[in-house]
Amino acid sequence: MGFETNGSMSVKRIPVSSLKVGMYVCGVDRPWIETPFLVHRFLIKDDSQIAKLKHCGIREVDIDPQRGLDSLNEPPLPFFPQNTASHDVASPSPNPFALIDDPAHCKTVIARLPPSLTGKSFAEEFSSMQTLRERMLEEVSDLLHSIRTSGLVSGNHVKNIVRTIMSETLGHEEACLAVIRTRHFSPDLYDHSLTVGTLAVLLGRLMEYDDSQLRLVAMAALLHDIGLLKLPKHLLRGPERRSSDDRILFQSHPTLSVELLQASSGIPEEVLQLVADHHAASATRFSEDTVMLGHMSRLIRVVDEYDELLSGQERECPLSVKDALRELYLQSQRNQLDQTIVTQLINQVGIYPIYSLVELNTGERGIVTAHSPDNLLTPILLLIQDANRHPLSEPVPFRLSSDGNSSQREIVSVLDPERESIRVDRLLADWVSL
Repeated sequence: MGFETNGSMSVKRIPVSSLKVGMYVCGVDRPWIETPFLVHRFLIKDDSQIAKLKHCGIREVDIDPQRGLDSLNEPPLPFFPQNTASHDVASPSPNPFALIDDPAHCKTVIARLPPSLTGKSFAEEFSSMQTLRERMLEEVSDLLHSIRTSGLVSGNHVKNIVRTIMSETLGHEEACLAVIRTRHFSPDLYDHSLTVGTLAVLLGRLMEYDDSQLRLVAMAALLHDIGLLKLPKHLLRGPERRSSDDRILFQSHPTLSVELLQASSGIPEEVLQLVADHHAASATRFSEDTVMLGHMSRLIRVVDEYDELLSGQERECPLSVKDALRELYLQSQRNQLDQTIVTQLINQVGIYPIYSLVELNTGERGIVTAHSPDNLLTPILLLIQDANRHPLSEPVPFRLSSDGNSSQREIVSVLDPERESIRVDRLLADWVSL
């Protein structure tokens, strides 16, 4: 179903031509992921927002009269259930527009509203998730330091981290993935452990794991490489520096991980089995005693391999997202990785990360804001610079074409925003109100 609502019985569907300043939009006539908008519930604060909706080909919208102006000449929508995270379905605040019929007065009221009443922003979620990830990296670093010094794993510490991963990422999947996909990829163990744990939860939920299964896969993914803490540090600096004896010792780390877990308390037996299997040589040789544990092992192996390819942990040079996903696909074709899980990861991650900075063959630059569901190579962009790299006065939404025209725009590279001195988060925040 193309429309999204907030579950309110008062939601109305109206033509975009009937939109007015002061109305609260909570749905459009196609999925938000197929649009370039960085907000998906918002208050109409000026006429330019309406113009942008029209420019993107949107013909009908849902409005919520409990959060903004009503439209007296449109009938209410029939109610239908919505598969929406509970934190998105908040009870509406008292409507500040209930008694307003003067458009000029509308703008005065809007100017005084707190940001929390004007809409939900992907960019705000993205910024919050960046801050959360920094705190989580500190937590995981503390956990690994404790394991290195004590030789034991605190089950309670691990469970607290897993609880945070699940509570803060599920329901914020797109923002969480965006932070992971646009981070500085690091081979450091604490970064790798958190990323694999987080991706395992997100991918597990996509594959319909229940909460108890997600907790197990998250714990195992978080702890899968702790055996590396028992190895000399020079073995962690890259495969090109290891002798043949070093490689044999390095390959023993799953066994060392299990030994650490066995010596500790509060770690479920299933987690030990998953950790033991995470580097199994064949996609068919996983935890044959239970089908579900076998699937979890294969999932952790795929996510682990993906992050290792990006961070350069097991290669001389890190790969780009596109090349890493291509390598995963090739491994799945050789039956080294589970083909279904690899396909799901590719669909979830996307070839070009959301919120990444990209350059086109024309020299223009833009920010990826959404993926085309039918073609991961042609995402939706927000163009921010022209062909001469001059900032545009107003960012322009743009959908890449896949019609095969040789003169069409196409992405040629993914850029490092810091190196280019471009603040992606600031640009998104400036455009967040459409």
